[in-house]
Amino acid sequence: METLPIQPSFDGGGHLDPWMRRALDLAAGVRGLVWPNPPVGCVIHRDGVVLAEAATHPGGRPHAERQAIDRAGRTARGATMHVTLEPCCHWGRTPPCADAIIEAGIARVVCAIRDPDPRVDGGGFARLLGAGVKLEVGQGATEARRIMSGFFRRVRHGVPELLVLAALAVEVPAGVDALLRIVGDGVQVVARDGRPTPKLHRGKGLLRDLGGLGLTSVAIWQGDLQAAGLQDADDGMVMSPDTFGSGLLDRKFGINA
Repeated sequence: METLPIQPSFDGGGHLDPWMRRALDLAAGVRGLVWPNPPVGCVIHRDGVVLAEAATHPGGRPHAERQAIDRAGRTARGATMHVTLEPCCHWGRTPPCADAIIEAGIARVVCAIRDPDPRVDGGGFARLLGAGVKLEVGQGATEARRIMSGFFRRVRHGVPELLVLAALAVEVPAGVDALLRIVGDGVQVVARDGRPTPKLHRGKGLLRDLGGLGLTSVAIWQGDLQAAGLQDADDGMVMSPDTFGSGLLDRKFGINA
């Protein structure tokens, strides 16, 4: 974890301005479509006018910040960005979003929550602060954590969230990455966005195999739990059904990890 050279200001209260509200809505709208990356929302604005907005693109790239900056173009200089997760600071298939923010000349960043991914984990904040970008952290953190709960669980524990359905589902539930079905001696993974996935073995290591694919949340009919080898999943992380849609889910599990 990188030590921040300058400490950002933290908003520990319940205040939520319209820009963060919009960013959170954008993030929630792409849940289940962006794995292995987190669903992030971003709004760039100045003087009460939205210059650009974006959410993580289906499939996980480009990131929300990069898209919003590209859309804002030169108008981003001196503007404020509201974003639901700490901008990345590492090179992957695309350059770091923190660098893009600095290069665009954005003057202020309001961010909901720090990214627990060890490749980031404060490094994005440090880069912004080191470049003189004003940084505020904490607004909308509770909701951002809920929206990205599956991503956080996979990063911290190596497994996706497991959602147990009361009724047999034909389609992948909204906001969930994939649906698990028992097929012969294995488990078929049906991704919500149609991406091809391999057939996996049943048993104790199934959730870790799913996490290894990059999945952050999966759903299964309660009648298939035992057949899939997931009957011993730890229910210590029970959350309300409205996390993924009212009435959709009965239980939400993690595993001991």
